Amino acid sequence: MNDNKNTIILVTTISAIAVLAFFSVGGFLLYNSHIKNKEMEVKLRLEQEKTKQEIAKSQSQQQLAQVTTASQETTTAPVVRKRRTNYEAELMNRMSSVQDTDINGTNAEMGAQASRAYESWDRELNKVYKLLMSELPDGQKTRLRNEERAWLKRMVSETKKSVYEMCGGDEFNGQACGTGATLAEIGTKLDMTKERTIELARMYDELYK
Repeated sequence: MNDNKNTIILVTTISAIAVLAFFSVGGFLLYNSHIKNKEMEVKLRLEQEKTKQEIAKSQSQQQLAQVTTASQETTTAPVVRKRRTNYEAELMNRMSSVQDTDINGTNAEMGAQASRAYESWDRELNKVYKLLMSELPDGQKTRLRNEERAWLKRMVSETKKSVYEMCGGDEFNGQACGTGATLAEIGTKLDMTKERTIELARMYDELYK
């Protein structure tokens, strides 16, 4: 009788231990699963946060690139030229005190006066020519340079022609005859230089109309 009782107690004890072990293992597995779920949630949040940061960084870089491009376009945009003071009018006002017509006196006096007038106009010519070359587009600079070279050749030719006519077609070894030839030479250079200077002044004014 006692053996049966002991057996029952033993079986009951073993069953209780088994049940306890079962629930312990189950509880451990449930706890472990809960921990892993938490870790997954944390990892997922970190990845989402990282993705958001990368998207924000990319958007910031795009905005910066757009601002930089806009700034460059503003910097490189052609400057609108404003209408300046009438260069031709200013030129004629400056040269009003230079006597380049109605020159009287002896040949020597007229020659000296014409030479001074020519030098004044020649300075103005160089001034406006350099001004144009500094502001014209490259293609127009080339055209103006070629025109100026052609004009200089024409002035040399016209000067020689006037001297030849003054001497009645009589020249010796390329040397003009008499003081009249000197006046013809300087007079031709003066007239042509004055005309060319005014022409370039008008060309400059056309840039800003």
